[in-house]
Formats: sequence, structure tokens, C-alpha cells
Amino acid sequence: MYWFVIQHVYEQQQYMYSNNTHSVDHRIVSIHQPHVRPIVRGKSTAKVEFGAKINVSLVDGFSFLDDFSWDAFNEGQRLEASVEKYKERFGYYPAYVLVDKIYCNRYNRAYLKENGIILKAKPLGRPSEEALSNQVSPGERNPIEGKFGQAKRAHGLDRVKARLANTSESWIASIILVLNLVHLAEVALLWIKVLLIKLKIETQKIESKQHYVFIKT
Repeated sequence: MYWFVIQHVYEQQQYMYSNNTHSVDHRIVSIHQPHVRPIVRGKSTAKVEFGAKINVSLVDGFSFLDDFSWDAFNEGQRLEASVEKYKERFGYYPAYVLVDKIYCNRYNRAYLKENGIILKAKPLGRPSEEALSNQVSPGERNPIEGKFGQAKRAHGLDRVKARLANTSESWIASIILVLNLVHLAEVALLWIKVLLIKLKIETQKIESKQHYVFIKT
């Protein structure tokens, strides 16, 4: 395997040298993990990251892995697919969609409007008061941002060390599964508390009735 990877790396390097360029399609950056691609992020801490790129949607606290790719992709082109997957899962379109700025292109806006979905984002041009009311308020996107933070800090989403591509995919999918199991446990615990409170109230009502004797002549 390594021999074929090294040959391919040599061909890519020869192409870049001959054409006086610093980029090539499907560039290999690791002999041990030839499926890994450099992904330009533009962050101050890391301008380029290496690893899988995923597209996740969050519905009522539950995470859905909509896209998985080792190659960089434009998130703005994946909104329609994510919304259609939502419809496949639940049988109807969502009422609202909260997304980053990169998703808010004209095509996506027209698609959401056509399907009666409200886009919670900054409107284009000079917005009306009604359009301004649909903007994402501070903190509204915190759940999805927090979910990624939880996946990285608590479950090692940013420390996937599997060597094979399919093993890494299974690892990442398992992390999403664990996120949902944790949330399901939280929801179940909440419902148990509610049921216990209701049971306690009903018990108190029964006990209070036992303290009274009604007499009629």
C-alpha cells in the first residue's frame, strides 16, 4: 500500500514543480493516512486543519450527521440536502432554520421561501422591521456550537486517531451516537423528575383528604 501512495505523492509533487503551483487536486499530506486532505479554515489558531469535514443538524437537542467527507466542501451548497433529509426523517419541513452566514446565499433563501421555511438570519439589502425580527439573536445558535464543543472536549471529536478511513468514519459516527444517548438520558431523567413530582402531589392530596370527616344529617 505504501509503495502506491509514495508513487502518487511523487507524481503530485512532480506536477506542482513542473507547473509552478502549490496546489493539486486530492493532495496527499500523510503517507499513513492518504485519505486525509488539508482543509483551509482561516482561523487565527489554525489556518489549515486536517481531517474529516462533517455537516451536522440539531433538532430538539438531538444531532444528525448529514454529510461526511474527507475533501473540503462548501457548506452553503449542502443546506437544501440537509433540509430534505429532515423531511425524510420527520415527514415535514421544519418551521425555522438557524444557520451560519455561509448558508445564506440567494439560492438557499429562495429554496427556503418556496417551501415555507423561515430563515433565521440577517436579511439581504435594506431590511424591513419584519425581516429584522427574523435575525438570529445572540445566543440562539449556541446549542449547535455547544454541541460541537461537547463532542470535542468530552468525547474526543478533535482527537480521532484511527488510521483507516472507514474506522475514522465509524469513530466519528459513534461520537454523534454518544451525544444523542447523553441527551436522551438527560430528557429521560427530566421526565422521571416530573413524574415523581406529580406522584408526590397526588399522594399529598390523598393524605390531606384523610384528615377530614364529612357528616350530614
